[in-house]
Amino acid sequence: MDLEKQKEHFKDNIATFSDYGNIKIVDFQKPSSSEYRIRFLFEEDHHRLHISGDLGSLIAFNYDNMCYEEFGDFVNDTGYFREKIECCDRDLYFYDVDLARKQLQQVIIDRDLVDDIAPLKYYSPDDVDDAVTNFIDDVLEDFDCENGIGSKGYAEASEHIPDFFEDFKDLGKTETGILDLYMLAYKMAIEQLKGKNKK
Repeated sequence: MDLEKQKEHFKDNIATFSDYGNIKIVDFQKPSSSEYRIRFLFEEDHHRLHISGDLGSLIAFNYDNMCYEEFGDFVNDTGYFREKIECCDRDLYFYDVDLARKQLQQVIIDRDLVDDIAPLKYYSPDDVDDAVTNFIDDVLEDFDCENGIGSKGYAEASEHIPDFFEDFKDLGKTETGILDLYMLAYKMAIEQLKGKNKK
């Protein structure tokens, strides 16, 4: 996700902050529009953050710092934040078949498996590359963007790659970027609020 391009979607958003004691809310939206509207609601007495709006919904929990004043601990570390998510209605990941293909080719090279997949007693040196490509095609036959490699692919791969399921189940796994988008919106909103407070 190109965050510089995404900034354009938020350029007309106005940030507001509401303090209701244990509940603190940061709203970031265009006046009279719900497009790219986002709300960060901190339930400080329960250390929960609710994100809602045009970009989906999420609930995150932590034992002590999921609150307005300390949310800065999370905004530059989406990996840390991801661990605190209880539920989210947007996919955090998808599986990219082209990336999986490249990664599987690298596994074959790193584990020196070409001879196992295409033994020279059965293949001429000129046919080895085709045999490896056919093997990769078979592994990726039932690949899909939600689950990655399917059961047929795991069965095929496991014939030549020990512990394939345990070691390589995430081939092609890619972040959707939604958490980066949430953090970008929050940072932009906070910068705007800080600017207002200085005036």
